[in-house]
Amino acid sequence: MPVQSTNPDYDTHIEEWRMMDDALEGEGAIKRSPRNLPKPSGMVEAEKLDGQGNAYLYRNYTDRAQYEHWVRDSLRSMMGLVSRLIPEVKLPAGLKGLEDNATADGFGLTQLFLRIVRQAISHGRVPLVVNIDDAGQPYFATYAVRNAINWDTADQGGRQDLVLSVFREFRRKEQDRYSHECETVYREFYMDGAVCRTGVRNEAGELIEDDRPLGTVDGSNNLVRGLDYIPVIYCGSTDNSPDVDEIPLLTMARAALKSYQLSADYFTALHQTSHPQPWVSGLDESVELSVTGPSAAWDLGPNGQCGYLEFQGAGIQAVRTAMEDQKNAALEAGAKVMDVSGTESGEARKTRQNDQHATLHSIVITAAAAIEQPPSRPARCPRLPRTSSSAPAAPSN
Repeated sequence: MPVQSTNPDYDTHIEEWRMMDDALEGEGAIKRSPRNLPKPSGMVEAEKLDGQGNAYLYRNYTDRAQYEHWVRDSLRSMMGLVSRLIPEVKLPAGLKGLEDNATADGFGLTQLFLRIVRQAISHGRVPLVVNIDDAGQPYFATYAVRNAINWDTADQGGRQDLVLSVFREFRRKEQDRYSHECETVYREFYMDGAVCRTGVRNEAGELIEDDRPLGTVDGSNNLVRGLDYIPVIYCGSTDNSPDVDEIPLLTMARAALKSYQLSADYFTALHQTSHPQPWVSGLDESVELSVTGPSAAWDLGPNGQCGYLEFQGAGIQAVRTAMEDQKNAALEAGAKVMDVSGTESGEARKTRQNDQHATLHSIVITAAAAIEQPPSRPARCPRLPRTSSSAPAAPSN
């Protein structure tokens, strides 16, 4: 199988992660993806007759739709609560540098902790790789969830542990300094017997960085003792096993997306009710009507008739009610503190906020455990690879 092969759980959850990416980016991303707003059957048939000429129908339909930023606002509210926490950091002398320099871009453990919590809330999964820089100092590299494409576990010394981790990375091509063009490569970690090995391959599966073992090295950079585990942690929303966890904000994202779809019908209906369509009949061939509006007068001739086709909008209120139901569904997910038309009692709000704190509490505990996990391994000086930190997500489409 090629290096681009993906874990079945990855294939199962990739659409959910794409939905969360769009939800967090906002209305622009939602409207760029046609999958978020299916075309009504009438527009599909109209485009069959004249795809280019009738494309404006769906474009106007999309432009009138409104996406509510509940997910992004909720995440900001949650992170505001988490940021009030002051992590207690206790490190041995050899790891003191991590307190102020724990990430590839030079931020400390507190910033790393907040990043992990944020991604655990929004995507339910945070892939972490422990690295060593050129000065021999450890740090954490994080990956976007959609770039951790493959993993596997097997019996290792009587316990289930990782035997494979594959990550997609994006490297800038050798061009002028103003270019942002990148090429895709794949970094793999795998167990070869009792020793972890790593390498980097291109999209054709060819090695572009030597496949080599990781572990303790001597002064001549020779392997003395192989690393007997893969230095990768998959932090989740409920635990830190490699299995994919649930996404805490997924229910809210689905409600926001459904509200967006309903709003397209709602605002289109409002537009149609406020712009009735004039009609005429029985005109002589010599009569031409080219102007309409309150300042125009029509001469219909002796047999002409006219009127308006008005959209009555009997279902508008039903659509509006359905949009409110989606808003309530988002609130009931317990992911955001917001008022519901002033009808929520103080006790109900307190209960909902307590539920939210409980959810945040479990995520905070899991994130802290993920950061603490690497030092819990046997103490040694591993020769680890240099990887891309916070590798960007693949294009949404």
